[in-house]
Amino acid sequence: MEMEDRIVKSFDISRLIKIAKLPLICVYNSPSDYPGKFVARLWDVDKPTNIVAVAESLEEIREAKPPEMIIMERQPNDDPVIVETWI
Repeated sequence: MEMEDRIVKSFDISRLIKIAKLPLICVYNSPSDYPGKFVARLWDVDKPTNIVAVAESLEEIREAKPPEMIIMERQPNDDPVIVETWI
């Protein structure tokens, strides 16, 4: 059974490192579970978590990024809905 998403306004690095061994946040544009929205989802290494931020624009979703994390551009083999990853 899938856990319901927990929507947060922003991500706090001190909490992320308690939840995930290697916290990564993947940013999506209009994923199937949030059509028409930008979504930032916390991943623990290679496993998605239920912790997400949701916004109307890329600029707005980037406001949820912890200042300690850097933006990595999407890779050519990434799913087309992936915009970037924060590491």
